[in-house]
Order: sequence, then structure tokens, then C-alpha cells
Amino acid sequence: MIMKARIIILAIAGMLAFSLAASAQSTRDAELGSKVEYTDIIDMLRREPGITVGQASTGSMPRILIRGIGTNTDQTQPLFVVDGVITDNITYILPKDVYSIEVIKDGTASVYGMQGANGVIEITTNAAHEAAVKAAQAAKEAKQLLREEKKAEREALKAQKQAEKAAKKAAKEAAKKAK
Repeated sequence: MIMKARIIILAIAGMLAFSLAASAQSTRDAELGSKVEYTDIIDMLRREPGITVGQASTGSMPRILIRGIGTNTDQTQPLFVVDGVITDNITYILPKDVYSIEVIKDGTASVYGMQGANGVIEITTNAAHEAAVKAAQAAKEAKQLLREEKKAEREALKAQKQAEKAAKKAAKEAAKKAK
């Protein structure tokens, strides 16, 4: 009985140590953030939760599973969307060029129709993110400029109406004096 208790305690201690080591590793990765060095985009995908990545030769796409085997087709690969463009191969992307990776597993993948049945991996590159930020800034500046133009138009219209009113008043006074 004492021997069984020792084995159970050792097993629990082992599981606890493994759990702590795993959480420490994920905490270290989170603390390092962008300092974690990846060899390629596939290595980055291996670190994403919920993705199973098989082995492949250099430059070719490995088998990637998000939701398991598809029900409607024999294809198991998820849909890859890089900067809004659907692609079959993402091995050309360098890890340093990646701004974000979003894995879509649930019903929101239905936006992509049947193509998203096995899940979707959306990758945003740094260049696309910077372009989106610049476009948003340009849109904000254009909106502000439009507001300023409309304000100037309103003020000009107001000044014109005041000038017309003053001209009418002056014309009335001149007509009174002429009588």
C-alpha cells in the first residue's frame, strides 16, 4: 500500500513538473515575443495553438491540419490567405516579414465558403500592415480636410448672405433718402 502511494505521488509530481515546464516554456516564448527566432514560416505555424504540422522537405508545403480531415473533400490543408490573397504555398514568406498569424477554426471560416472548410490561416505581412496603417492615416487626414473645406464653405456662404443682407439694407436706406 505504501509502495502504491509512493508511485502515485511520483506520478503526480512528474505530471506537475512536466506541466510547469510546459507553462514556463510558453511563458518564456511570450516574454521573448518577437525575440523568438524561427527558421521558417512553417516553424512559426508549429508554435500556433490548434495546428498540427507534418514534416516536409525544404521549400515544399507539409501537411497541416487545423480541424482534422475535411468532410466534403479529400483535401485536409487549410486555406492560406496572405495579405488578403488566397495562396497554396506559404513557404516563400520569411518569419521576419510576418506581422500576425490568425488561425480561424470555427464558423467564422465560413466567410471563405467551401474553401475554408478545413480552417483558414490568415497571414498579415509587415508591409501590408504598414500600408493599412498609412491608408487609415490618409483616410483620416482626407476626412479632416473635407471637414475643414465644408466649414470654409459654410463660413463663405454665411459671409455672402451677410453681404447680401447689408446690400439690401443699404439699398432700402438709399431708397428712403431718395424719396
